[in-house]
Amino acid sequence: MNTFEILHRRSEKKPKNPAPAETSGIPGLFRLSSATLATKVLGYARDALLVAVFGGGALTDAYYAAFRIPNLFRRTLGEGAVNAGFIPALEKEKAASGDNGRLFFSSAWTLIFFLSLALAALGITFRAELVKAISYGFTARPEQFALAGAVTALLMPHLVFVNASALFAAALNSAGEFFLPALAPAAFSLVIIGYLFVIRSPFARPLSPAVLLMGLAAAATASGLIQAAALIPSLKKAGYGLKFSNPFKTPAVWRTMLFTAPAAAVMAQDQISLFINTMYASFLEPGSITAIYNAARLIQFPVSLFAAAAAAISLPELARNSAANRLEDFGLALTASFKTTALIIIPATLGLMALSLPLSRALFEHGRFTYEGSVLTAGVLFYLALGLPGYGVNKLAAAACYGAGDMKTPVKIVLVQTALNAVLCFILMRSLGARGLALATALSSLAAAALFARALKARGVLSPGPAAFYCKALASAGVMAAFCLAAKYFLSGFHPVFTVALAVGGGIAVYFGGLKALGLQERKLITGGRF
Repeated sequence: MNTFEILHRRSEKKPKNPAPAETSGIPGLFRLSSATLATKVLGYARDALLVAVFGGGALTDAYYAAFRIPNLFRRTLGEGAVNAGFIPALEKEKAASGDNGRLFFSSAWTLIFFLSLALAALGITFRAELVKAISYGFTARPEQFALAGAVTALLMPHLVFVNASALFAAALNSAGEFFLPALAPAAFSLVIIGYLFVIRSPFARPLSPAVLLMGLAAAATASGLIQAAALIPSLKKAGYGLKFSNPFKTPAVWRTMLFTAPAAAVMAQDQISLFINTMYASFLEPGSITAIYNAARLIQFPVSLFAAAAAAISLPELARNSAANRLEDFGLALTASFKTTALIIIPATLGLMALSLPLSRALFEHGRFTYEGSVLTAGVLFYLALGLPGYGVNKLAAAACYGAGDMKTPVKIVLVQTALNAVLCFILMRSLGARGLALATALSSLAAAALFARALKARGVLSPGPAAFYCKALASAGVMAAFCLAAKYFLSGFHPVFTVALAVGGGIAVYFGGLKALGLQERKLITGGRF
């Protein structure tokens, strides 16, 4: 029985405690993915406009290096701690009583808010030390170092708002609402895009690029406030208020935070890898940090659209199945998520590698962003794409471990991954520059994926299925990659946007045509059963 048949048989069952409609399997995944897609498209428009205005050199390197600091705290304290422990703990409190659930949320909100506020204040106070930690190479360029420090100070309040947003989104996810929380981050892109259009007007011309960049940081912080505010009406509708409760009187909150503190770093592993890459890249040619950021953003597209979306959808269901000791349902849900994600991750890997240069040119080579910047970005993208299967597996595997209440295994694996990444960065940077940093990240992620797969198989909750499934997907993706390479070669004289549009559109048709020709029924999980 294939995954497509399993899911449809499961949908006919009537569980004793059904999840809200929006959380159910593939429909929930595609509803969440549609919101994620809209957010990502706006994000790429934002990134393209940003480098068109500021270029891809020292200015944007300072901005993206500074942004690594609040992003790392956001992924550990905010999204990391929330996804690792808050959702399963909230489910348990809600199962006890609605009042318990509301008290738990209020206490967690109080703790997250004031802890984020303290971190923001410390970040502003010790901004110089933070910049040295993330980009020590800037110390050789005092003006860039000072600018990165000023931008860091302006960005730290952003941490308070995005951590609050992460908590609000988790509470809404637990209540069965996925679409709005996934769409809310679009506020960040919309505010930044609006700001970038404003500074392109004549009245902004007398201002220096450094001043305009600091204005960009202030706009980013304001966008975090808007993002959090957008979720409050739905949050109140779900029964959660924003009153403060003494977290010291709610032991469940402290147990959850202490239990998930190490595991929160697992959820932020991608940011930790980028943190390491940024530190090394600060010693390389100007534009290296920007190239790594832009390439990583492209890699995040398939990961966020399907792997992270599947993980977000699966976590509440996996937690419920684990709590009820429904191991068979746990395994079926996990295996289906892996196979669905593989159908996207495999072609995305080969497609991004084949089209790395025309894609970089089409998206970023506008305004002040040069061809040399595109070549640098494409090289980083090519090597980062090698690790795409690892990124996808790691997202889902970590969610599976958390759903089963296992916090130790992901921490151990990520510690190995981080150490391996740091060592490989040091070795490969010498010969490959920024591309070597990307290759180090890819190899360490693949190693972590192998360790996760081994751990899940040992628990008896992962059955990857017959090799024929993956062989058919890989064969179809291989034909698609050949088509993309041919399109890149024969259309090299055309505008990169035209080349990418034809190669991507045709490549998708070739891939799904191959899946259909090979009789892979699981393709209908992606097409909604229409092809």
